[in-house]
Amino acid sequence: MLSSLFLSLFAALPQDDFPEKAPAAGAEAHVAYQTTSAGGLNYLWWLPKGYDPAEPRALTVILHGTGLDYRWGAWNHAPGVFRSKDVVVSVDGTSPGADGTRLFLGEPDDAEAFRGFLAEMRQAFAVRDVFLYGHSQGGFFVVYYAGEFPETVTGVVAHASGAWNWTNMSKGLKKVAVAFMHGTADEVVPYRQSMGSRGSFVEAGYPLTHLLRLINYSHWPNAVRANEALGWCEGMTTDDPERALDAARSLLRPKREDEYSWRTVPSFSGAYEVLMRFTKKGYQPFKKRASKDQTETAERWMADIEEHAEAHVARLQETVPRRLSLDGGPWLGHLISLREDFRGVRPVESYVKKVGFDKLLAEHEEAAGELIAAWRDEQASVPDRFEAVVTRLEDVFLFEGLPADMRPKMREWKQDAGLVVIPAAVLDRYAVFQRWEEGWDDGLKAYRKEWGRWKGAGR
Repeated sequence: MLSSLFLSLFAALPQDDFPEKAPAAGAEAHVAYQTTSAGGLNYLWWLPKGYDPAEPRALTVILHGTGLDYRWGAWNHAPGVFRSKDVVVSVDGTSPGADGTRLFLGEPDDAEAFRGFLAEMRQAFAVRDVFLYGHSQGGFFVVYYAGEFPETVTGVVAHASGAWNWTNMSKGLKKVAVAFMHGTADEVVPYRQSMGSRGSFVEAGYPLTHLLRLINYSHWPNAVRANEALGWCEGMTTDDPERALDAARSLLRPKREDEYSWRTVPSFSGAYEVLMRFTKKGYQPFKKRASKDQTETAERWMADIEEHAEAHVARLQETVPRRLSLDGGPWLGHLISLREDFRGVRPVESYVKKVGFDKLLAEHEEAAGELIAAWRDEQASVPDRFEAVVTRLEDVFLFEGLPADMRPKMREWKQDAGLVVIPAAVLDRYAVFQRWEEGWDDGLKAYRKEWGRWKGAGR
């Protein structure tokens, strides 16, 4: 289910500027400078501490969403916080937009222009690997670009987007790490866009594909979580085992509240996948052989993750019914979260197979299309949309990609049922929605309580 959504999101831009300076090795670290490329694209750039042209670094390029420009990168991804060890560049969209803003369009000319820009950056800086981080429209574009010119990038992170349905699923793209990152409460670009894109890539045989799920997070950028998604890309592609361990350690670190007062679960799935590279079953083994100490460390951390996963499974076994049904139990939000956030982790994979989760989820995902279509029907009345939810929810409750505005709207309409004239027989079925809500809310509390006990790898 690759997305063809064209996002139109305009925002007021602050008017502060950055000092003008062409790329220079002696520039002050973590200070953003602005300049213009030979191809006419404005961009910001900043260097990490200790930058030495004789020692290539990773280059991370930030691509903004619709209605913005190159300055968005520094405003939302503070130098020294975002990819602090990398050379970082934040560039204008490759096509003109409205009122002086820029766009990243999925057109051949845009891909060619961006390829030229990356070639210029490789000349300006000492570059080891190239990672792209795109938000919203920029996220759609980084996946599209990687399909067109996979040899020019090492990994891409598509945040709050997905993949355009004309993205070239080229053979070379299989060597590029592709991470989708999305908030489940995104009301601008639905979370299901990234769910569907991840599924399409995996089904098509692209092994370096990952989804970083942001529980109850909105559409807006998040530099801390973007660091983690980019860290997964680096951990899955580096030939240096120590760098891979560093990436896994960062992914497994207990999370504190970020700049938005939002806290989330460690990236167990992402770290486990990186650590699997140290085993015979892992994808993309290292060219530089890992030492005995490094391999033992990876195996110990994997064992820690599995032990933690087993604790979740034990908790779930207390409440999961023999047949998965919408009973209002606290297993709902816990099990759905565990399945996604621990994807690939052995005890969880065994458990979801035992309870038939994936098979039932596939049925629910297919059935969800009718509910979503009815909900989004602008010609439908409020009673009709209300009825669509309460009559279909029991057939789709495992699918997490339902509309983000469904919850508040259903509560509002129930409270104002007299004003919107919802039939009594339909109102009586509101209990279905309540069971779904309770299962999610109580389940997330149980899930958070359990992962809140995690102390980090190698504890």
